[in-house]
Amino acid sequence: MSTAFRPKIEPAEQERSFRSFLKPRGIAFKGALFAGVLAGGLTWGGGQYLMKVDFEGQAKESGIALLAHAEVIAKEIGNPIDSGDSKKAMDVLHKRLRAIPHATAFLLDAAGEPLLPGAPEGDGKTLAGLHEVIDGVLLGGQGQAKVLEVRHEVRGRLLSLGTLYIRQDLPAPIWAGGIVVLAQWTSIISAVLTFLFLSVSIRGLGRLHWVLDRAGAGDFYERAPAVGCFEIRELVKKTHDVLQRVGASQEVAQKVYVETAIALSKTIEAKDRYTSGHSQRVTVYAVEMGEILNFDEDRLETLRLGALLHDIGKVAVPDDVLLKPGALTDDEFVTMKRHPMAGDRILSAIPGLRDMADIARSHHEKWDGTGYPLGVAGDSIPLEGRIVAIADAYDALITKRSYKPAMAIEKALNIIEADAGTHFDPQLASLFVAMKRNGKGYKPLPSAKAVEAPRKRPKEAL
Repeated sequence: MSTAFRPKIEPAEQERSFRSFLKPRGIAFKGALFAGVLAGGLTWGGGQYLMKVDFEGQAKESGIALLAHAEVIAKEIGNPIDSGDSKKAMDVLHKRLRAIPHATAFLLDAAGEPLLPGAPEGDGKTLAGLHEVIDGVLLGGQGQAKVLEVRHEVRGRLLSLGTLYIRQDLPAPIWAGGIVVLAQWTSIISAVLTFLFLSVSIRGLGRLHWVLDRAGAGDFYERAPAVGCFEIRELVKKTHDVLQRVGASQEVAQKVYVETAIALSKTIEAKDRYTSGHSQRVTVYAVEMGEILNFDEDRLETLRLGALLHDIGKVAVPDDVLLKPGALTDDEFVTMKRHPMAGDRILSAIPGLRDMADIARSHHEKWDGTGYPLGVAGDSIPLEGRIVAIADAYDALITKRSYKPAMAIEKALNIIEADAGTHFDPQLASLFVAMKRNGKGYKPLPSAKAVEAPRKRPKEAL
């Protein structure tokens, strides 16, 4: 597929393409971060749930035994408390509690006051999250610990004295201490594995971003490798298919545009038999210089089309000015000087011909800044425009025009040499003159006669 119209890659676009290559890594990093946090959170949450289940199971097993202890203790301390023998009640309570691991107890009357003042076995604070596990058995929290609680009525001989509270600390599972560490390692391992998986699975996205960026700039010929997971490979293939069709359509359209522009250019030459073949000869001279300057294939194609279309703006010049055989008036010359900008507007409207438009606009600029239409000087003039300026002037000198006969080649070369540094780029002028004197490049037809004193046109050759 032709690459003549492929846009150049600007530095800003190269920076965007670099960021495009980083996008898959950014996606992989974000995915890894999400997976790590999710895995760590699920591990920690799962551990907390298992601990809850474990504590519930312990509560059910230990609660039944604790209820039995509470019933026995309540019976044994009821009569001593009722008779006022608090010491005996406390001795019984202490003796019974020693048989229950990690257990504490306290007694409260109906008003919630200690039933044995001065000697409670527990602090009596309400447990956090207290809920019933089985009938009569409650489970709650005290700080980080889980506490089992049972309650039993303490009765005297005739009436209820209060309530006995027995609490027992439940030991945490042996594995509970490793939940945090396990969650950390799960998070790290999940993040690493996710990053590696995504990096491999979506590695084709970076180049695909670059391809789409280039397509946005009008270049539909870049391709991305079909790598990564199945979905990414399919996406790459479908993108290539679309770009292939769009690129083919654009190339056909561009060829039509160029052929139309060339046809318009030929209509200019068809009006005046003296300028017939001028654009083709200028193109040959310009390409010869481009080859000596080691232009690459794309740049040579730009130079070739730009030289071929350099006078396209003359379609905007009235025939009575364009074909006038004699001297141009000042007003007519001003009209003629508009054709470079007209060419710029015509070619700028054609997709992919922006560089050619630069050549059409600048081929009448002069090295010293006295040219037109913008009056730019030196290296501010596009290099291709400077090349075409020399080729254009040389062909105008050695060919017959309506206002002058053909000039001898050597004299034409002397004029170009003399105008180096003012009209022409001095290095390019020297290169062109040396090329012609060494016999390189296109040679004019032998029928071109040398005429030493051509008739002058008041304005410069156009």
